[in-house]
Amino acid sequence: MIHVEQARQKARNLYERKFSEWAVVGCAGAPMDIPLHPPTQEEVLADAAAAADWIALWRAEEQKLSRGARITWESRQWASAGTQRVPARLVLHEPADAAAFAGAQKHWTAAAHRAEELVDLLRRCSAGATTPVEDVPDAVRRRLKKIAELTVAEYTRLRDALTWLLAHPSPGIYPRQMPIRGVDSKWLEKHSSIVEPLYAAATGSASLGLLRGPGLIRLRFLDASAAPGGLRDLSAPVEELNRLDVAPRAVIMVENLQTLLALPDMSGVVAIHSAGYAAKSPAAISWLHECPVIYWGDLDVDGFRILSIVRAALPQTTSVLMDRSTLKEHLDLAGPDRKDAPRTLPEHLTAGERDGFAALQEFGEVRLEQERIPWQFALAALAADRR
Repeated sequence: MIHVEQARQKARNLYERKFSEWAVVGCAGAPMDIPLHPPTQEEVLADAAAAADWIALWRAEEQKLSRGARITWESRQWASAGTQRVPARLVLHEPADAAAFAGAQKHWTAAAHRAEELVDLLRRCSAGATTPVEDVPDAVRRRLKKIAELTVAEYTRLRDALTWLLAHPSPGIYPRQMPIRGVDSKWLEKHSSIVEPLYAAATGSASLGLLRGPGLIRLRFLDASAAPGGLRDLSAPVEELNRLDVAPRAVIMVENLQTLLALPDMSGVVAIHSAGYAAKSPAAISWLHECPVIYWGDLDVDGFRILSIVRAALPQTTSVLMDRSTLKEHLDLAGPDRKDAPRTLPEHLTAGERDGFAALQEFGEVRLEQERIPWQFALAALAADRR
């Protein structure tokens, strides 16, 4: 027998999987038709009270169903139990009925309304798009889960931001200059995974046409005598760093900012903050291509992927403290890596680094953050690598 809560859970599971499609594309036929598997004669005879309670619960639930939902009842004739009317199937004819039974009526109302509104808005503007990146309904469908989770105020900002951006292609202003209450650079960055693909689906352009501030790169001159104008700690755009007349003996690139700040004086050495996956940005510094580069990142899947990015741009890069022996010696300081970390081997790794990458999996999908490695051990490895 399928009990009411079991059927409701089935409805919840299906709703979670299908509501985006229902809201954008619609639904051919009833979205849910659940057989309830009424009790057999043997089950009734074994526990008549349980069978009666089951029937009563479904009869009570029938009174709560929305207009487009129904329970089909059938007669069962049993030699030992007489004739009984039992619920046989639960049929939910419309997506709204499935949502109501699943307890998601409020969510469905918002999702359906927002999907309709955004598809209409984007379609009105997509007529002029010569090379659509993605079909408008599909673009909305793919992002509807996030869109439906927005508060009313946040959704209003999203709709108004898209409306303004579509009406003002390539505005050439900064996000904070957009005349929309509550929309600024932080808001746009937080919601870029929704705004940008929807805009691209309507216009065929991957760029919103807004101005962006210059990306700053943080670096430290570990040799005071080589610091330009005595400035040892700098954050500047690539264009300005390219104007520096420097020729370091070596560059150490580190993933963690505190590690950058803690590095001691080193003759002829410049240290650079790689800032995670932004590590490809420093490769645009011209003088970086003329000196040895040492990369030290977290001993985890992301650390090796970032190392691959750096070496693809700066082939002379060597790594330090990113090998099996370092991981094994400090395994007690390691922790679990994120569950969704990609396990595909990055391209630009040496044999030793590939072995270190394999060790992460062998030791139980772990990660060893660079700041956990004892400082004196790390400094000794850096000194040995520069010899």
